[in-house]
Amino acid sequence: MLIQRLGLALACVFAATLGASSPMHAEGDRCTRLDMEVTCHVEQTKVLVADPFTVTARVLNTGDVQLTNVRLVLRGGSGTRCVGDEELNVVIEILDVGASREIRGTFTSDGVGERRIDASAREQRGWAAAGCFCGVAVEGLPALQVEMIDLGIDREKEGIFEEGSTFLYVLDVLNDMGTAITPDMKIVWNLPPELEFVSGTGNRGVTVTGDGQLAESSAFVLAPDEEQKFEVVVRVIGVPPRHLVQTRASVQTISGTELAVETESTTLRPPMGR
Repeated sequence: MLIQRLGLALACVFAATLGASSPMHAEGDRCTRLDMEVTCHVEQTKVLVADPFTVTARVLNTGDVQLTNVRLVLRGGSGTRCVGDEELNVVIEILDVGASREIRGTFTSDGVGERRIDASAREQRGWAAAGCFCGVAVEGLPALQVEMIDLGIDREKEGIFEEGSTFLYVLDVLNDMGTAITPDMKIVWNLPPELEFVSGTGNRGVTVTGDGQLAESSAFVLAPDEEQKFEVVVRVIGVPPRHLVQTRASVQTISGTELAVETESTTLRPPMGR
């Protein structure tokens, strides 16, 4: 019996030397286990350069006893940064057996390739610690070619449009010699105060909606060398002192990252006789 107890005690001492992640304490014939598990999850598996993505870190008490003052940390690896902070961290005063806590952060990357985000947790006394990392594939921007022109409502080049009349902005977006399909994209048109949105159309089933000085397309993607065309009808509701206005078309990811922009200057005039 003495030999058996001595063997158990030595087993507890040996287990305690295996690392801070799972120290043991001898309580009679039983070894108490202090341990935790950390997981990391990226909501998107692929993102564009500079496009934000969300990461969640979770710590779980997998041991036999309550943990105190556990610091859970989430930080970006090389080429990846947390928006607004170098790292996110929270101190969990009490983490009961089987309980878990999460932190969530927004990250971006300025480089192309596989990027990692590190998650770790450690009890203040160092009796339990764990860590892991999760990855995301960061892709380069597509090779977009964007062109916008203004035309008369009959699709003829007019050059000058009269107050009260309507005319078209014709926009072409081409994945010019790209090597892969683009991410989901949309077009956002910003009109000057002298113009207002009337209607819009797109080919390949893409729609355009808007109101006032703002219009937006539905989502679309472009395969290599594929083209998307739009026509936006606007009405002249005013004329500026210098008769010149500028309309802006922004190609964006669905999350709002701008990929390309095109502007078109248009000359307006008052009605004849004024």
